[in-house]
Amino acid sequence: MAETKLHIREICHNPTDGDFIVAAFDSALPHLASIGSGDQWGSTPFSENAERRQRIYNYIPLSEASRLNQEGSEHGRLFIAEAEAHDRSDLQGLSFRVDDYGRRFLSVAAAFVRENWWPGYIKAHDSTRSICENADIDGVSCYVESLISDFRTGAARKGAGATLLQRVRAHSVQRGAKALYLDCWAGNGGSLVKFYTGHGFVKVADFLIERPDADGWAGSLLKLELET
Repeated sequence: MAETKLHIREICHNPTDGDFIVAAFDSALPHLASIGSGDQWGSTPFSENAERRQRIYNYIPLSEASRLNQEGSEHGRLFIAEAEAHDRSDLQGLSFRVDDYGRRFLSVAAAFVRENWWPGYIKAHDSTRSICENADIDGVSCYVESLISDFRTGAARKGAGATLLQRVRAHSVQRGAKALYLDCWAGNGGSLVKFYTGHGFVKVADFLIERPDADGWAGSLLKLELET
């Protein structure tokens, strides 16, 4: 499949978008295991975890309500990175759409960002609680809840993570946010942390989530200052 310029789709109202994101998370698990990062999300496919699966499908109605400026207590947006597919034979089993001109666009990655929201484990942890409280006092902030690419799409996904981070940053600025936050797994030499710091984020805290039947899950909270 020839590489093409990535396109960010902002209208994400179809349940098949949820199917794509779940499948993308599933596709990441073998890759993570192969590079020594299997502890990041474990080995159970997201498609077999009802709680994870439902959380992903909930992105879609919230994103559309927010895009259409419908009143509600939450604001969140889903963005999907796409690459134009010129070879139809490469689309077997993958998620794609056909536009009004017959062009096929392959979904390669997705990001979901929330406004004035924190994961429960970040709000509750001793090392990150005060950061959340101070950010809430300071004004609007945004949080990247999910960023995932579909490893089944091969070279077509190259650069999708960086492109989505740029779009999420622009969206956060448009919403008047002073900062953009995210957290990630800090294991395996901190390779994922390095990815985000390479895109302007600064690590503001480390945390450890205790697990009853396994070693603790080591994570880092990162922040990107925004000019509004």
